[in-house]
Amino acid sequence: MSLHHQDDIEHDYADLGDVRLHYAHAGQGPLMVFVHGFPQCWHMWRHQLAEFDRDHLVLAPDLRGYNLSSKPAGLHEYGPWPAARDIKALLESIDRERLVLVGHDWGAATAWTFALHHPDMLDALVILATPHPATFDWALREDPEQQHASQYLLGLRRPEVEPLLAAEDFAALRATLAHPFLDDEDMRHYLQSWRQPGALTGMLNWYQREGLGPSENGVPARGNYAPQVTPLTIEVPTLVLYPSADIYTRPLAHHGLDKYVPDLTFRTIEGATHWIAEEHPQLVNQYIRAFLETIGQRQP
Repeated sequence: MSLHHQDDIEHDYADLGDVRLHYAHAGQGPLMVFVHGFPQCWHMWRHQLAEFDRDHLVLAPDLRGYNLSSKPAGLHEYGPWPAARDIKALLESIDRERLVLVGHDWGAATAWTFALHHPDMLDALVILATPHPATFDWALREDPEQQHASQYLLGLRRPEVEPLLAAEDFAALRATLAHPFLDDEDMRHYLQSWRQPGALTGMLNWYQREGLGPSENGVPARGNYAPQVTPLTIEVPTLVLYPSADIYTRPLAHHGLDKYVPDLTFRTIEGATHWIAEEHPQLVNQYIRAFLETIGQRQP
């Protein structure tokens, strides 16, 4: 059952030069930005928007390539770094300088990347599930369990995958999200987002552009999606929520994280799946709320 009153959410667009981002927003106060991953859209954060709009301006964009946002033609225009630039430009468009950034899946990769490039803009970073680029890189080279869990990264960049995913009104993607915590209304939102012209191509361009995944045919493993940054140290307070039953991210993908994130709060949610924000919204909200209280979030 949804915790959110959809009537509270407003929708807008930001023209950021080369792209136009659609975003949902609600509330007022210090800024929190929520960034989704594959194969979702802003809607995955509905429970978090409902909780944090009580005392924040909450904003959830559709990433470039997804749903109602622009879908650039060139592969080089996709990935965490272009998306991190979008987040910065989005802040400038609403005349804000600081935020708490929350990310999941590709949104988490974008959030890690943003934190590496723009630590001065962040009050805090919140990551759901997805590993830091350095620990993910290590796990793809050294951990057989993560190598197996990441085979899907290879599959999603094969040329034949797009028609397979689109077949029978996105049956494969619907099956991926066929969980009891997602109702018909949620699935309608996601289906509508996948049916947008060019959306499936745009979503898959993220995988083709980054080339992440375990070793294949002599090509070495690559998990560092922020290769242009050295060192890979996150300089802001960070909360990581790890769902232990995430079939895409295994425990060793976070191994050694404290070396790269000195101010780290790490919480494991036992038995939770990759789709943690929707599966355990109250627990996720509770952990985020407690974390923000411990860091004494700055006012805008």
